[in-house]
Amino acid sequence: MTGVVRTVRVGIVVDEALGRSALAAVLDADPRITVVHAVDSCARARAVIAPQTVDVLVVDAALPDGNGVALGVVLQRADPRMGVLLLSAADDVSDLVLSVRTQVPRPWSHLSRTGGADASALVRAVVATAHGQVVLDGGPGGREPRRADDPIATLTEARMAVLRLVAQGLSNRSVGRLLGLSPRSVENHLAAVYRALGVTGEDVNPRVAAVLALRERDRVH
Repeated sequence: MTGVVRTVRVGIVVDEALGRSALAAVLDADPRITVVHAVDSCARARAVIAPQTVDVLVVDAALPDGNGVALGVVLQRADPRMGVLLLSAADDVSDLVLSVRTQVPRPWSHLSRTGGADASALVRAVVATAHGQVVLDGGPGGREPRRADDPIATLTEARMAVLRLVAQGLSNRSVGRLLGLSPRSVENHLAAVYRALGVTGEDVNPRVAAVLALRERDRVH
């Protein structure tokens, strides 16, 4: 046996050029990490990230040609040993990350891009994810306690996961594929969400209203 420690190979998928370059610079500066890919879209990621070439995928939840969650599922299923660190503009997508667990070989980690995480936190999260640990960032100071007067806080984990995927622009069919649900089950979950939020009625588009309510909650919290 030798004392050589292999560096963690990282693939970055972030559409914003400045943010992508900053992430790569921070991670490459750590001797334990090597950035092997830094691309801006789902298409580019699928083209260059082959199985066994990346130890940790650092992927933005929102991408110009698709969805970072769906991309992570596809790539990790092709390479079950690869860890996934999901980045998001929302302070808390931990419910979504947890809901994906039944669909993928390894649990995911999450960092908020607006939560004030510094370079050392990013490096720690990548290294921890590479070693099979799970990092869930709920924003500054961790996850906010759920309030009784917050209707979104009453949603089950499954309904929260459905709502967050809908908020990312996915169709009911796509949501169902990601979560292992039938289209009818997705519709039933959404109907329950609309009732909980009080956004039913002919004078409102409940899908849009529910997404707006979620985004406002994320902004406040």
